[in-house]
Amino acid sequence: MALGLASEDEVKLDDVMGKEALLTIVGEEADRYFHGIINQFVQVGSKGRFFLYQAKLVPSLWLLSLEQDCRIFQDKTVKDIISTVLKEAGITSDRFDFRLQNQYEKMEYCVQYRETDLNFISRLLEEHGIFYFFEHSQDKHLLVFGDSTVNYKPVEGDPKVLFHPADSRVPGEEFVSSFHLERRIRSGKVTLRDFNFEKPSLDLTSQEQAQSDKKLEIYDYPGGYKEGKEGKRLAKLRLERSQATRDSGFGQSYCPRFVPGMTFQLTDHDFDNLNQEYLLVEVNHRGEQPQVLEEKAETDRPFHYSNAFICIPSSVQYRPLQELKRPLVQGLQTAIVTGPKNEEIYTDEYGRVKVQFHWDREGKRDENTTCWLRVAQLWAGAGWGTVFIPRVGDEVLVDFLEGNPNRPLVVGSVYNKQNQPLYPLPDEKTKSTIKTKSYPNDPGFNEFRFEDKKGEEEIFIHAEKDMNNIVKNDMSISVGNNQTTSVRKDRSATIKEGNDTLTITQGTRTVTVKGNTSLTVQAGNRSVDVTGGDYSLNVNGGGIKGTASGGGVEMTGIGGTGVKLTGTPSFEANGAATAKILSPVVEIGNNIIRISGVMIQLSAGGSTLTIDPSGITMSTSGIITETAAIIKHNV
Repeated sequence: MALGLASEDEVKLDDVMGKEALLTIVGEEADRYFHGIINQFVQVGSKGRFFLYQAKLVPSLWLLSLEQDCRIFQDKTVKDIISTVLKEAGITSDRFDFRLQNQYEKMEYCVQYRETDLNFISRLLEEHGIFYFFEHSQDKHLLVFGDSTVNYKPVEGDPKVLFHPADSRVPGEEFVSSFHLERRIRSGKVTLRDFNFEKPSLDLTSQEQAQSDKKLEIYDYPGGYKEGKEGKRLAKLRLERSQATRDSGFGQSYCPRFVPGMTFQLTDHDFDNLNQEYLLVEVNHRGEQPQVLEEKAETDRPFHYSNAFICIPSSVQYRPLQELKRPLVQGLQTAIVTGPKNEEIYTDEYGRVKVQFHWDREGKRDENTTCWLRVAQLWAGAGWGTVFIPRVGDEVLVDFLEGNPNRPLVVGSVYNKQNQPLYPLPDEKTKSTIKTKSYPNDPGFNEFRFEDKKGEEEIFIHAEKDMNNIVKNDMSISVGNNQTTSVRKDRSATIKEGNDTLTITQGTRTVTVKGNTSLTVQAGNRSVDVTGGDYSLNVNGGGIKGTASGGGVEMTGIGGTGVKLTGTPSFEANGAATAKILSPVVEIGNNIIRISGVMIQLSAGGSTLTIDPSGITMSTSGIITETAAIIKHNV
């Protein structure tokens, strides 16, 4: 409210700036008080014995327009948030009153982003359909919040106010001098839609319509809700906002008791349908008292007061217009991933994370900094895709759906001076890699790396512990040069069905075993074929044992030496043994030959030599020849 003031005393600026002040208009029915604080004071000049000033009287709520902030509210109702902002601005709880009829759910995440405190709370009130007005008294002004027709109260004194033209005005009388009701076409249908990622198949379409103008539809997305019940409430609110000013009254009066947020009953209008109760939504006051500047009290310019007002029928639910738009975040921001103390990976069942924005001066860099933020992946499907969860301390890129600071989304990560790339750049610029860190608090890592430098191309895989490859069909490995496999402990290869083939087309195969080796063929045969060369079996420091439990042992040598034993070999047969040498000549040693047994029999043609415990028997159908240097027979 702009005021022109006069005083016989000089007023110092510091004596009035920011101080509470009261303007009183003495009325016929009741006095009208305007209580507030002085936010502007001008020393204009003087006239006669008076000093002239100009001042502006505003409610203490105006102070919130001087404070701008960026901050986050979590799990708070609209009432909780507004109360906090008002109290932090110095408006005590006895200076505001919530007279809300509806229940409001807690908001999981609500951001004030580069807004003045006044714009922020005004926007929240508009979004929730809550209006406010002031009740003035001699010692204070009370900020009142309402959301229902129940909150409508009649003006002080008699709520009935007469209508008659200004030219028939009686000084001091309160009446409405002009009034007309205006009807406008408004949208009669509201349809909202939104999406809840926790219920992606749920249709969150909500719709409300009025009795008239149903074809004029407002359709909007996103509606700003997660559940159908809340969507229904917001659609109804949006429709009530559209319909609230369908019928609007415009008038002028000489009634200083008119206060926004209160009702009056118009009477005696020529149009009978206009004689009804109205809710005042806007009142502009104008008054002057020029005689205070006159040296004499007598003047033909008495005190004058009038106002211009806008109103709606009190049967209509008033909703404030949504004039303040939510601030938009222009582009991407970066933030730091946060979590509980000593925790490296902090996430939920959806792989979401929490972050600390650089502009958030109230956050503690812990698990309570923000709501859970979804993390964009290269691919996200029903049980497939990629999963890389940003870790505590990572700097991430954050985008905002529709630019809405209440809907942040992590879309990437960036390096910084503290978190530098894996390999020094630009020296290692040809390396591309995926490297993960062992958890918790361990320097181990897994890595999948590509080297693209010409002549040094390489794919490198490092598994900090285990590595498992599963191939459900064929697997082919082609090595153009050498292949080396190093196993520190055990190695096992199982072929469940089929064959195992090792082919060396050129070169040598060497197998060295520094312990025992065992080869078991459980079913079928084993065959070793050596073509075009020799087969050598050397045992140094031990023996050779061959066992055939189901058949004999057959060794065949074609040409050269068949079987050659050096040293002192020994042959032992525990069962019946037969040795057949099908050769014209058999040579056995050049020294001593010992043959032991119960009976020894040598046969050649029709002659036999038998040695047994009973004696030696020689039988022949031919001649027996004895040749020796000395032949001695003992009988």
